[in-house]
Amino acid sequence: MAKAYGDEQIKHLDAMEHIRLRLGMYIGRSGDGSDYDDGIYVLLKEVIDNAVDEFIMGCGRRIQIDLNWDTGVCAVRDYGRGIPLGKVVDCVSELNTGGKFNTDAFQFSVGMNGVGTKAVNALSDDFYVRSVRDGEFSEATFAKGKLVSKKRGKLKDPNERTGTYVRFLPDATIFKKFKFREEHVMRRLKMYAYLNAGLSLELNGQKIVSEDGLGDLIADEAQFEKLYQPFHYRTKTLEFVFTHTNRSPRNTTPS
Repeated sequence: MAKAYGDEQIKHLDAMEHIRLRLGMYIGRSGDGSDYDDGIYVLLKEVIDNAVDEFIMGCGRRIQIDLNWDTGVCAVRDYGRGIPLGKVVDCVSELNTGGKFNTDAFQFSVGMNGVGTKAVNALSDDFYVRSVRDGEFSEATFAKGKLVSKKRGKLKDPNERTGTYVRFLPDATIFKKFKFREEHVMRRLKMYAYLNAGLSLELNGQKIVSEDGLGDLIADEAQFEKLYQPFHYRTKTLEFVFTHTNRSPRNTTPS
């Protein structure tokens, strides 16, 4: 007998509910952190992407990442322009909302689909965002994508620098028994450094930086002898490096 399928079976989910129910559409698999492509690393990537976009726009050359290996709490602080104070809640909770659709604000960006931190918010037990600019701040706290509190006001500390701070704890009911692996996080941060020469990323105080971009990638990552000095070309919008090695292709002939 066919199951009932009528008006009452049709559901409408808000953005946060949809992300939580269909997370594969947004971050791929959940996983437990043992694999480089597991979801917790995608969450971290989405937050760092926004900080990198500020660097690309010439606003802030330093990103601080604090990660508690035991609890899984992640915090990312950039020194860019800061999210516009009146839109902080919208930018982390409303799909298809953000500054990446405005080419005056972002000529280039790593992320541009309006999802990013919304997915991080929806998939976190605890999510906190704080933006600082023009002597003011705006902050908000969420739980599993639901707004818990928000506040806006004047800075008490005049030395607090402009930028955005995001802290989140992945939802353990989704990422079961998860644990961040330092080798996976470091690998991702190194790739950010190679692709963004001059950007300083600090993981728990340890600095990762590349001054020669993709040139450093070839020098550091290629575990074989190069036949000649790599050709490296870089402008503001284009970078590539080219070389040959003496590494032989795999023998695919059946034995």
